[in-house]
Amino acid sequence: MISTAPLTSTAATPTATACRAADRIVETLQALGVRWVFGVPGAKIDPVYDALAAVGSPRLITCRTEQGAASMAAAIGRLTGIPGVVLVTSGPGTSNLATGLITATTEGDPVVAICGAVRRADRLKRTHQTMDAAGLLSTVTKSTAEVATADNVPEAITAAFRAAVQAPQGATAVVLPYDVGLEQTTVTMTDPWRESTLGVATDDTLARAAALLSAAEFPVILAGARAGTDRTVAALHRLLRTTDLPVVETFQAAGIVSRELEDHYLGRVGFARNQPGDVVLHSADVVLAVGYDFVEYEPAVWNRGRQRIIIHLDEIPADVDDAYRPAVEAVGRIDSSLDRLADLVAGLTLGTTASRIVDTERVRLSASADTPDRHDDEHGLDPVALTLALRQAVPDETTVLCDVGSHYLYLARYFRTYRPRSLMFSNGQQNLGVALPWAIAASLARPETPVLSVSGDGGFLYSAGELATAVSLGASLTHVIFNDGTYDMVAFQQLQKYGRTAGVELGSYDVVGFAKAFGAHGHRVTSLADLPATIARAMAEPGPSLIDAPVDYRDNYAVLGADLLADLLV
Repeated sequence: MISTAPLTSTAATPTATACRAADRIVETLQALGVRWVFGVPGAKIDPVYDALAAVGSPRLITCRTEQGAASMAAAIGRLTGIPGVVLVTSGPGTSNLATGLITATTEGDPVVAICGAVRRADRLKRTHQTMDAAGLLSTVTKSTAEVATADNVPEAITAAFRAAVQAPQGATAVVLPYDVGLEQTTVTMTDPWRESTLGVATDDTLARAAALLSAAEFPVILAGARAGTDRTVAALHRLLRTTDLPVVETFQAAGIVSRELEDHYLGRVGFARNQPGDVVLHSADVVLAVGYDFVEYEPAVWNRGRQRIIIHLDEIPADVDDAYRPAVEAVGRIDSSLDRLADLVAGLTLGTTASRIVDTERVRLSASADTPDRHDDEHGLDPVALTLALRQAVPDETTVLCDVGSHYLYLARYFRTYRPRSLMFSNGQQNLGVALPWAIAASLARPETPVLSVSGDGGFLYSAGELATAVSLGASLTHVIFNDGTYDMVAFQQLQKYGRTAGVELGSYDVVGFAKAFGAHGHRVTSLADLPATIARAMAEPGPSLIDAPVDYRDNYAVLGADLLADLLV
């Protein structure tokens, strides 16, 4: 059941002091617990920038691009649970947000965008930077509101926050005409408010789920993005301690199985049906999908033939398609539902056949964590060995932010992590360029722990200008570039489809010189033996550091691209 606590606020009263709507926005952000605002300034939004300057809190982070600002805000949302805020001007300032906002919405990261617009009188005129901002933003957000009067501004900001954090989480937007931001209002939203809260799934659905799991020959947990909150991870761990249930993580759920419960971990799935986790899912007769979203790994890939009985345990009802037809939908607070389910299936063990398959795939998974045989580094470092060396070089508490490209598949498969949301991927929109902005946000949200981001050479250039943002903030982060001079993730898929590549060559650039030009530290590693010391030196340096790591992707087609499930099942 859902119980919605009323939003409490003070309405306009004779005793309230009138001030600009722009000041009310800052006041509302303070009340909502916002610590940072990311953005690029402009004339149509400068009343809010002026209001922020007057009070100094939340802290204003001036970015180099609006897309970078949106990515930073999304990372804050994912890491803290409080929506990240992005503040931009009209016209291209708003349209440049589109990629960042659709990524946040697709991948469940709470973000609130506040976007300037032309004066109301110019709204329908063909004038400087006029556009249907709300129409555009409504295609990439959960909800968008364009305010027409100052009295509505605090309400619109608060409503945007509420919508952003309600499952499925995502981006919301408020469009603020310039003259509305200057108008006086006495309406405030400074009193505490409570999110809508869910109760536990019904006893009947949990009893049916428990019966299916208990009767199964080979039950498996598929953990998705919404299983990654601290309280849900704690509940999942309690379930695992009393059962033999194996767990397969999606990329977005990386890190939910702790070191203590390592025996339950059967790897990650999210690209190409060729991993130990794919074998386990293929062999399962019942799959308990916890906080799973289709966008993470389509059901048609892992549930071919619709041979598995599916239990959907989540905060929201299931999306349904031909390959995902839940026999049970247990909808409610995930942690509470898992706790109740744990009581019902305590002592559950796997049968002989299931145990044999799990043991075989656990050995295969363990073998995949072994450094490959000696590699000729003339063409660059072996990507598996480089990934494993990175994992060995950083402590468990490191927050690792991964861009999109061939390297992200290697990190997803070989970079083991033991804390939720300590290894972040963009596996919904697969947005190039997220790693560096995410790392900047992580250095703010988790200043007490190391921050490591990883990108390819192509993905890095998508957001390379944000290195200036990192330098200006003195952000403590280390960014490693898997450098091969191509869009290799595209290249190996083209080879698979057509036997040749097209449009993927990028050429080279001087990473170390680039870093130094921005006032950052730059390093180049051409031997795995040099990597640990270089990582240690980079992490100890003040401010951001780039590490250029030439990589040899010649085996990617064979290693990453094939659907090898038939071979794995021998």
